[in-house]
Amino acid sequence: MANLPPRLQQLILEFSAAIGAAPTAESFIVLVLGWILCHGRRTLSGVIRAVGPQASKSHDAYQNFFSKSKWSMDPLWKMRFLLLLKVLVGERDECGSPILYLAGDDTLSKHFGRKIWGAGLYRDAVRSSKKHTAYAWGLNWVVLTMIAKIPLLGDHFIAWPICARVNPKMETEAAGAGQKKGRRRKGTKKAKGQAAQLKKTTGSIMEEMVLTVSGWLPEARLVWCGDGAYAGMAGRRPNNVEVVSRIRRDAAVFAEAPRPTHKPGRPAQKGRRRPCPKDLANQATTRWVTRKVALYGRVVKRQLHSFCALWYEVCPDRPVKVVIVRDPTGKDEDEYLFTTDLDRSAEGIVLCYTGRWAIEVVFREAKQYLGMGEPQSRKKNAVLRTTPFCLWLLSLIKVWFVLESRQGHPTLPDNDPWYPHKNTISFQDMLGAIRLHFWHNYIFAGSTPHDDPRQIQEFIAKSLSQVT
Repeated sequence: MANLPPRLQQLILEFSAAIGAAPTAESFIVLVLGWILCHGRRTLSGVIRAVGPQASKSHDAYQNFFSKSKWSMDPLWKMRFLLLLKVLVGERDECGSPILYLAGDDTLSKHFGRKIWGAGLYRDAVRSSKKHTAYAWGLNWVVLTMIAKIPLLGDHFIAWPICARVNPKMETEAAGAGQKKGRRRKGTKKAKGQAAQLKKTTGSIMEEMVLTVSGWLPEARLVWCGDGAYAGMAGRRPNNVEVVSRIRRDAAVFAEAPRPTHKPGRPAQKGRRRPCPKDLANQATTRWVTRKVALYGRVVKRQLHSFCALWYEVCPDRPVKVVIVRDPTGKDEDEYLFTTDLDRSAEGIVLCYTGRWAIEVVFREAKQYLGMGEPQSRKKNAVLRTTPFCLWLLSLIKVWFVLESRQGHPTLPDNDPWYPHKNTISFQDMLGAIRLHFWHNYIFAGSTPHDDPRQIQEFIAKSLSQVT
């Protein structure tokens, strides 16, 4: 690890202190280094092989780090969150409390094999379309990220993972609880037993993670963004959490409940029925306001119409603000968004929701550049730790790059000859900067002008041959 950038060494050592025992912390450092240097598939054997002679333990010792060692991802996530507060947070409300923008979503990590804990058949969003739904066998991961803009990385949102949990299949949870699986007679109904009680949804898992993050910093104001699958969080959120999401185009919305009267009977919980968002958008009397909004990285003209209503099915105790976004050219379909903050402007709602696209970029970076889903983990502990470890490392690399760039720009690899006009920094560039620093120190740190060039060339060729 001595050949890594000094600031990255310091960060790794600080986090290794939260692992626990010294042997476990030593394995942690070696696996972080190997994960960064590995170029091929990030199986555990490939990660250890990429470290080379610095992996002094046996192969089983590093395998046991994920499957048997006593450590938890929660302290690492919390330390990362508190570090991000120092690095990223700049916006505060009128009371001086920090405002944090979060985004959440779930992704499929493909794993082939029937003996993998928590695996099942899930919808594959990448291969699915409006007319065809594709499924794949694997693990469904629910991920929570922090969203922020960094001037160095361009005028777009960047996501940092701060928590990740798996959504296991119901049969696996039941088997883990000791429930025996038996054959049912033909014509009998399946009883709701222990499996149904243990089964969680992606929405409930996301709620648990948001509550956890809210407990790490109770005085902060959290603005959470997610797609329509998590719209139900609006009715079950803490008071310091604002939700921005999609609303159904045929959602049943109502006026606010009238004031209580002295008449006998239960007070009304909602007012009169209002037109659903789709019908309201098609009415000729609807007033539209044309604004320039930032939509997925580009500034475009859109027609906006906003109103406040009670979405009783999802959020029965408080009204929400609904925004209809229409393309004046008619090329794109109408979008229907909502938020629980009635004071947020329509442009701000659109900006918050489109900023959540950064989490999709995180999924691509983790899968393509850090091999998320490639380790062949089967046991419960290994499954619960390996993918969060990968996402945590991705966040670590981004934090290191931001800290390093504030002191002086780190050395980046040269642009490809067919891409000379590139002016943005990608995660691949950050990873390449670490590898460039490591291999430069590893090869040339101990050499002198009097050394034989042939020995240096042989050492470089041997080192490159060990890169996987």
